[in-house]
Amino acid sequence: MNSGYRYMTSNKSRFGPSKKSRETRFAVKNGGELGGISNDGNTCFMNSVLQSLASSKHLLKFIDSYLYSDIEISGEAAPTTLKSNTPKPDLVFTAALRRFLEGINGSYGSRGKEFSAKPLLNKMPNGPKQNFFTGYNQEDAQEFYQLVMNLVESEYKKDSKSRQLTPEPESSEKLPSDKFVDSALVPNLISGCEELGRLGKVYVPASQVDPNLLEIDHKVYPLDLVTPVDGISVERIGCLVCGEVGGIRYSVNSGLSLNLPNKSSYYSGYDLNSLMNDWIAPEIIEDVNCNRCGLVQTKEFLLGKISEANNEKIIGQFQNRVNEIEKELSQPHITDDVFEKLSIKQMIRKTKKSKQISLSRPPPLLAIHINRSVFDPKTYMIVKNPSNVAFPSRFDLTAFVTEPKDINMDARLPFRKQDERTIKVPLSDINKVSNSSESESSNDVSVSDQDNLEDKESLESSKYSHSTVDSSENESNSSPSNPELLYNLKAVISHFGTHNYGHYICYRKLRGSWWRISDESVYVVTESEVLNSQGTFMLFYEYNDGVNEVLQPLDDDDEVEDQELDSGRGNLQSALRNGTYEEKNTQESASNEDGYLSNKDDEDSESSGLSDDDDIGLLKENLGREPDENILSTDDYNVEEGRAFHI
Repeated sequence: MNSGYRYMTSNKSRFGPSKKSRETRFAVKNGGELGGISNDGNTCFMNSVLQSLASSKHLLKFIDSYLYSDIEISGEAAPTTLKSNTPKPDLVFTAALRRFLEGINGSYGSRGKEFSAKPLLNKMPNGPKQNFFTGYNQEDAQEFYQLVMNLVESEYKKDSKSRQLTPEPESSEKLPSDKFVDSALVPNLISGCEELGRLGKVYVPASQVDPNLLEIDHKVYPLDLVTPVDGISVERIGCLVCGEVGGIRYSVNSGLSLNLPNKSSYYSGYDLNSLMNDWIAPEIIEDVNCNRCGLVQTKEFLLGKISEANNEKIIGQFQNRVNEIEKELSQPHITDDVFEKLSIKQMIRKTKKSKQISLSRPPPLLAIHINRSVFDPKTYMIVKNPSNVAFPSRFDLTAFVTEPKDINMDARLPFRKQDERTIKVPLSDINKVSNSSESESSNDVSVSDQDNLEDKESLESSKYSHSTVDSSENESNSSPSNPELLYNLKAVISHFGTHNYGHYICYRKLRGSWWRISDESVYVVTESEVLNSQGTFMLFYEYNDGVNEVLQPLDDDDEVEDQELDSGRGNLQSALRNGTYEEKNTQESASNEDGYLSNKDDEDSESSGLSDDDDIGLLKENLGREPDENILSTDDYNVEEGRAFHI
């Protein structure tokens, strides 16, 4: 975190303002606080990424699968294989990363523990010399995430020398035929979303990768998924006139990057589903060459010349060329070499092409980067788009996944076969409905309501924050989903500040509780606070493998105490607001109704540094104080998330 930014912190325990809230009780019962990470100078972007990666059980399971050597112990009946306790010597960075993630995932009760990332950074090849370790800009968190995963993948490949490097199918060079294998020779062949969550080789049809390949039946093309963040994207580019697709391009990627659309309002709001819809929307490319359309035009031109010609020799030459063209037109794809050989330069026809991308196989851990960098035409500078992005706790990827069997090889048809019967609503109609609904909602705000608002800007921000969350959840639940493609939110990285200056924090879920982590500061929060957070920069969704985590639920006594706590605090706040509060009565109320402040919980109260009177004094002070934009109460801080301010 830059020294120019400070964040409001609670004077109470690290479990937040309600030290005995239901969330806090549940967290304590299941291990308590996790580890924080020291800020060693502009390292908040690293800390937030490491905390997010620590929330993924698929990543930890993957590292454990190869980090330790196998030891074979011979027995009387059959040899037994055990795992060594010592990491493999070549996996220097991976071993350090695993120890670090295990440390911050520890159970530290109500006292907490702080870790330093310096030992881990020292294990990075040329790590301290990286440019972004000394610089600072908004892209640092995403770049550091890529660096960490690249190092993990690199060491894994060195350890598994038999594993081939990930191919690059999107290359313009022709793929060698030996890359294709007979599907009958592949045991346990995995394609599309089969056995989702499993790593290794995944196969796609050779007929889609190279439509002109000879003896293409039963041929497949392998793609290698190395780490849990590796998924497969699929891209189709084709002519909208003739429908020809020059081949489907499959590629392995380690995350998605979504751009925020430009909107006129500074407080424009978006939701994750709409950003994903923009990502998979077809892009129309104007005035491009199409080899098939060019040959068709050349054929029509030659047929016209044949009908006009009287010379049999010329007619024969033209007819031979027409026959060659017809032979090539029978092929699924017209190559550039064939087009140059048979076409006439004047017969180059400009057409429109459609380019569309989708997920073919999502990774076990899906990392989504929200690209907030935009060009400001007024200042000619790259600035940050501060718009809110709403996201769900469970993300349905069904509409954004296109398996090989679902692909239409005609570019004039929808990318996915299941979308052919989708009813398309004109954009103009959508705008009319949107404008009408906004007009109606604006008329519902009365003058008296406006007077109660602090300012117009907070109204705009709040409106988008809540409406987009609701629309996102409704959209996810309205269409039938594939249970295999319903991913769970595991971590959120938020950024506060400008494009080149600010602070990163992380929300992550561990042992059934949500935590807000700002470097070494760790607090329990509710899921609602996470879903309504601002400054979303990266999202981490994880595949649900069906294995439920064993957690300790709150018992009946805890539930009763929660109800008494809420009732006691409600009565106290009401008395303070009405001016009927008396010190003696409040003390009795605190000892009788809020019994959690004494007896068995005295130790917690002492560790937080606050007594019962301190709690009441703070409450009186906060209720009687006029709101100040630079001073946030503890409750405001947790609801609105740590707003940064200059000092």
